[in-house]
Amino acid sequence: MRKFFVILMVALVVVLTASAVFAADSDPAKLNYYGYATASALIGLGAAAAGGGAGMGQGLRGILEGSARNPGVTGKLMTLFIVGLALIESLVIYVLVFVLITFYANPFVK
Repeated sequence: MRKFFVILMVALVVVLTASAVFAADSDPAKLNYYGYATASALIGLGAAAAGGGAGMGQGLRGILEGSARNPGVTGKLMTLFIVGLALIESLVIYVLVFVLITFYANPFVK
């Protein structure tokens, strides 16, 4: 499983830095912008995924404890858990959208 995540992170770095590498322009400010955008994209996505994963883990732990204490409310807990997971994932997706907009918005176009 760890090997899969390492390969996924390497692929993410390659995908996010490819446009900056192939945009070999003579304007150093433009390349500097894409370098910072790539670094902030990796940091932002990593923090969002880590926070979302931690939140989901805490939620799963809570629903399992609640189900173990009172098996009769498992259906209600599961419904609330699924809604909570959807909200957590939406926050991670919002971060991804923001990072992509920041990465591909070019402030140097006149």
